Amino acid sequence: MAAGYLSKPGAKYGPCERGCLHTDCAGLRRMANSICGLCGQPIGYEVRIYNEGEPGKDDNLAHAVCLEEKYG
Repeated sequence: MAAGYLSKPGAKYGPCERGCLHTDCAGLRRMANSICGLCGQPIGYEVRIYNEGEPGKDDNLAHAVCLEEKYG
């Protein structure tokens, strides 16, 4: 499985730089503000991530580095 990537606000594939009402931007911001299920820190932007939860839901995100370190 490949890791996803959260681009920073204002970047080509990131959410709008300023607040907006776009559904996709809201989803990206929600993902960035969620907590890594392994290290307990916010996911943030410009980071590779995995979703260990149900497909289509971002309820169990983890930093790729945390998950790759756990499973080597």
